[in-house]
Amino acid sequence: MPIDAKELAQRYVNALTEIGVVAKIDDESDVVFKMPGVGSFYISLDAENDPEFMRLVYPNFYSNKDVGPVLTTINSVNMKNKAVKLWARERDGEHNVSASIESFLAGSNQAPDTALLTATLERCIAAIRAGVASFAKESEGSI
Repeated sequence: MPIDAKELAQRYVNALTEIGVVAKIDDESDVVFKMPGVGSFYISLDAENDPEFMRLVYPNFYSNKDVGPVLTTINSVNMKNKAVKLWARERDGEHNVSASIESFLAGSNQAPDTALLTATLERCIAAIRAGVASFAKESEGSI
């Protein structure tokens, strides 16, 4: 049975609430939240076409004009860390680094249940934080 975009997003909000995170649903039915001491995250969802897929993003946590060392550090972090993938995007002469995790959380065309989301999101957030910490450590003095 198909799931409504707001209903799917609400499952994610409920799961985040279970782990102590306050989240809200934006106008595009994506989920946005802030992690104390870290910053803003969002979860991009597509209930209509791919309800089992989620993309958790920690956007633009670092910026630098010199892309070479940034890409070298990103490659190293991506090779060494589980699940999290860092990437850079050029905007107005700056290279903004973001972190994300993309995952299928249910069978084809099925929405994940809240219990699975609760367990998964906590681990995904921890993996992103570990990847960002690894980026910071590896970039000391080189960027």
